[in-house]
This record gives sequence, C-alpha cells and structure tokens, in this order.
Amino acid sequence: MQKPHLLITSAGRRAKLVEYFVKEFKTGRVSTADCSPLASALYMADQHYIVPKIDEVDYIDHLLKLCQNEGVTALLTLIDPELGLLAQATERFQAIGVTVIVSPYAACELCFDKYTMYEYCLRQGIAHARTYATMASFEEALAAGEVQLPVFVKPRSGSASIEVRRVETVEEVEQLFSKNTDLIVQELLVGQELGVDAYVDLISGKVTSIFIKEKLTMRAGETDKSRSVLRDDVFELVEHVLDGSGLVGPLDFDLFDVAGTLYLSEINPRFGGGYPHAYECGVNFPAQLYRNLMHEINVPQIGQYLDDIYMLKHDTVTLISAAELQRIKR
Repeated sequence: MQKPHLLITSAGRRAKLVEYFVKEFKTGRVSTADCSPLASALYMADQHYIVPKIDEVDYIDHLLKLCQNEGVTALLTLIDPELGLLAQATERFQAIGVTVIVSPYAACELCFDKYTMYEYCLRQGIAHARTYATMASFEEALAAGEVQLPVFVKPRSGSASIEVRRVETVEEVEQLFSKNTDLIVQELLVGQELGVDAYVDLISGKVTSIFIKEKLTMRAGETDKSRSVLRDDVFELVEHVLDGSGLVGPLDFDLFDVAGTLYLSEINPRFGGGYPHAYECGVNFPAQLYRNLMHEINVPQIGQYLDDIYMLKHDTVTLISAAELQRIKR
C-alpha cells in the first residue's frame, strides 16, 4: 500500500502542529506550503513550497500541479478561508489520487456563516446566544427585552476573532452597521468558555475523540492558557451536534457554560489553535488521520485523556538564512 504524503497548506505559524504530523507520519511524508517564505511552520517539514495566495485565480490549479509533481496523496489546510475552496475542488483532487481532508462544502459554509449556524442550532434544539443579522431585528429584540446591552458585534463570516468587539451602546452598534451591513449582533454570554477538539473518522463517520479544555486566557483569537477537564455533558452535546452534520476530520468547538447550561458558540471545521493541549494530553489526531489515510478505521476513545493538566503557550524562534529562502521550491 502506498504510504501517505500529506501536504499541509497555509501552514503559517502552526509549527508545533506540523511537528506532531512529522512525528506521527513515521512511514509517510509531510510537506508544507504557504504563500509567504517567512511562515515559520514551513520549516518544520523537510519539504516546503511557496504557493500563490488563496484568493488568486490559479491557486487550485497550482496546488493540483504541485500534488502531481511531488506525489502528494492527501491535503490539509489550517485556515478557515481555504476550507470552502478545497471542499469545492475535492473531485478534481480525487481524480489525481489526492484525498482532501475537509468536510463537505455545505457543512463548511454552515460553520463559516454565524447566523446560519444560529438558525441551525434553533432547529436542532441546541442552546446558542441570541443572534441578530440586522439592525432592525436587534432593536426590536432590545425593545422587547429579549436581549440586553452590552452585546457582541462581529462579522457574519470571519475567523480568528477578527473585528469581534464588545459594544456598550445602541449608537455604537448603529455606527458599525452603517459602515458594514455584513455583521451580526450576539447576546453577551457570561460564563466559563470551553474549547473542544473533536475528530470524526473519515471512513466510519463516527466521533472517535473529544477533548475539553477550560479557556483561561486568549491571545490573538487563540487559546493561550487552558486546563483539561472531563465532562460527560460536553461529550454528549458534541456528539449530538455532530450527528448528521456531515462534518469530518479535525474540528474545533467553542462553548460557554452559563450557570450549568451549555451554549454552542462556534464550530471551526479544522484544527484549532489550542489543539496542542489535546495532543500533549494523549488525544492524537495526526495518528488517527494517518490510520484513515492507510484505510484503517479508528476506534472511538471518548474521554481517554489526562484531565486537570494546564497548557501554557510560550514563544520560540526559527532562524532561516537568506540562502535558504532563495532555495525554497516554488
């Protein structure tokens, strides 16, 4: 059987995650790609490539050619905006023998559109912060006492907590909508924020791992410090949310525990920034992905990890010479 050659695109700063993949793909290969030669995670793999920006018209064509030339058998992106692109091009990659590790396009779009996700949660009976897609609907709810200030205003589609802000007055909400109508207003949830890393087997479609962490501090939209916890109610909620969703592979959930009620905030259908906490506690998604690419089904192991373990992120550096930058494959 052909050993997998995984290409991780939009590698960015996710150096530790790439290191995990290199470690777990012992009999396979891991390569990285990014549009910038200064993306630190590029250099955690032996082979790395500079590719066009994802919004350039020839991006997918470039990836297809790269995969053919370099014998790539699987593709994985680490950023939200690329998920839909790859999901739409899945059949083109399959035609040349490349497995794209991504959820179906409809499932990706469900997660990326925060108001659509809110409507989905209402239909499924899943608790979610009250969400309003227009200034008029927000003002009506405010007048009816359904929601109170302060609130959160954020882009309807977005990632990494970009342009997410707490707003104290109606006037400020109006100012934001006057500049950008593609916003949503969300009820401010006050409670413990939880991050969940989940893996849905690519072959069986079953949830095989769920890791829960209490978020203690955040930095640039990612978990900076956290504590691992075991909670049956969270395991049950995540499995309920995923049932019939179509989502597969590595997933990242944001939840809030408000006085004992669990609220779903967001689902990101890719590796979350806090995943290293899960890996270090024994929840090994790269190994599960490797087995799937070897046509093996993973056995569910829900809740089998170390709890009450703290993760503390810290800085490190990678030095690259000018000569190395010139040699990098394009």
